[in-house]
Parts: sequence; structure tokens; C-alpha cells
Amino acid sequence: MDMRVLVMGLGFFGKNWLKEVLACTECEVAGIVAKHPELLATVGEAFTVAPSKRFTTIEEGLDRSQAQAVIVALPEMVHKRAILAALHRGLHVLTEKPLAMDMTEAAEVVRAARRAQGAILMVDQNYRWRPQTRALRRAIREGRIGRVASASYEFRQSILRPTTDAWREEMPHPYLHDIAIHHFDLLRACTGQECTEVLAVPVRPPWSWYRGLPALDAILTFDQGASVSYTGSMVARGFITQQDGLITIVGEGGTLRLEADGQVRCYRDTQVEAVPPEAMPFTDTAYALREFLAAIREARRPETDVEDNVRSLAMVAAAVTSAEKRQPVAVAPLVAEALAA
Repeated sequence: MDMRVLVMGLGFFGKNWLKEVLACTECEVAGIVAKHPELLATVGEAFTVAPSKRFTTIEEGLDRSQAQAVIVALPEMVHKRAILAALHRGLHVLTEKPLAMDMTEAAEVVRAARRAQGAILMVDQNYRWRPQTRALRRAIREGRIGRVASASYEFRQSILRPTTDAWREEMPHPYLHDIAIHHFDLLRACTGQECTEVLAVPVRPPWSWYRGLPALDAILTFDQGASVSYTGSMVARGFITQQDGLITIVGEGGTLRLEADGQVRCYRDTQVEAVPPEAMPFTDTAYALREFLAAIREARRPETDVEDNVRSLAMVAAAVTSAEKRQPVAVAPLVAEALAA
């Protein structure tokens, strides 16, 4: 039977999710939610969603749509509220990142997920599910460069796309919550290591159009000894990277690089070998949706379930505190506090 999915939020990401649900043979649209009636009507007409399936509040959508599962693509500060409301009703949830705005909220969500036995709560970390990042992960896990000792990660884009009600433009930490969470999660996924400490330096170019912090430099320390030099900006000028950024992973047997052309290459002394991208029938959010549905069907934890994702969110929380206090912040206590819920 097709899974009935309610899509909450109809901004850039919400519309993308609606497209994915409509294109997937395993599910159907139970309804859509947006607080602005004009946006709701416009998107509803564009995607032929019946007026009876259009809702202006979270609660109305949950109570009247007959949904079995929910996709949360609302502004980030509303994620917790929507997730808790859906879990309270026993519904499965696939949410955009971040899971929550801080670790106190994350602990509350973890408690709710544990109470809602049988309900899946997954966080979309779509950078994991791309042919090039899967190739990088596979090469590291196969031991092509031996033990990972250090890495560098560089991301530079100019993100001009406005958000509904300018919520991202007004956030205190838009870069960390909206962008860096992807990269931090990807580092965990690729290396198989957990971050233990973050030392972050805030970067605020004078031309930034964000009220909050739009860029960051950081040193990330991992539990098997790897140290990562990280730099990122969402208000870059001139040189622009791809979404995945430029990643260099150094091991005792060589270096792996995800380069500007999207190709992963392995460097050993004078030899350079291309690492083929992983063959994937579905990528990005299309993969995420199918992983979510498979986890429901098989009654298992998805790859990026809530208790895994808390570890990526804790890196963000540590970076926020470090950037504000200008001192290193341990990650493990933040994870422990959230998972002790």
C-alpha cells in the first residue's frame, strides 16, 4: 500500500520534497501545509493537490490529512514543534536538517521519539547520498589511504536565494545550522569517526546580507586522532565551490581528494588514480525518501535516524558556543546529554 505523506512547508525545499513524493511509486500526497494562503493555493494548483488536501496549520494538516508519514520542510525554528506534534500522533517523520535549534531541543525530540514506539524519525542529510561522496566514503572505508590522520574542508558559495519571511536571513547562525551541518555530518559518515572537540572562529565579511554569522573557520578533532581544518562561507566572492565543497583526506598511505570537478582522486606519491563515482539509481533527496520508506517497511532504523543525527547536531552546537566564547568546546558531553533523555 502506498504511504500517505503530508508535506509541511512549501518553500524551496518543500516544493522539492513535493516533487519527490509525486514521483515516487511507493507513496502518495496526503496533503500540504503552508501558513500563507496565497502560497498554499499557488503550489496546490501547480502540483494538482486538491483543495481538500491543503492546510494552513501544522495541527490541521496532521489531524485532517489522514497521513501516515510527514515530511518537515518548514523554517528551521519550527522543526521541533512539527516533529513533536507528528510523533505525538504516532506518525513517521522525515525532517529537513537541522533536527533542532540546540541540544536542549534535541533532547526533547529524542524523548518524544523514544515514547513514540514504532514511529521512525529520520533527518535528511542528502550530501551522504551522492555518487561522489559515496565514492569518497567507500575509498576511505576500504583503506585506500590507510588510517586517516588529517583533512581539510573548504566550502564557498554566495547563497542569495531568499527564504519565506526572511527566516534564514535573520537567524543568529545561518551558516552553521543551514550549511555546515551537512559538511559535519558528511565528515562523520565518510571517516567513520566521531568528533570530540570543536574550536571555531566566527567570520563576518562586511558585505554580508545576513544578520547572523555567515561564515566560519574551525578545527575539528576526531576520536581516532584525525584533525580537520574547516573553512566555509555562504557570502563568498569570486571563487565558488560545489555544494559538497573541496575535501582533502590525508592518510598514512596517500591522499584522497574530492575536487572542483566533482571527481574523487587518490594520490600516492607520483601516481594519481580516479575513484569512480558510485552507481546509484536514486541520489540526494530521492534516495533519502526511499531510505525513509524502506526503514518504515522493514521496521529498522534509517541511516540518519534521530540518535545518529544528534552527533552531527552536537558538532554544530559546539561550534556555536566556540565561536561565541572563542574557546574549544567538547562534543561528547553534548551528545551524552541529548541521548540521556
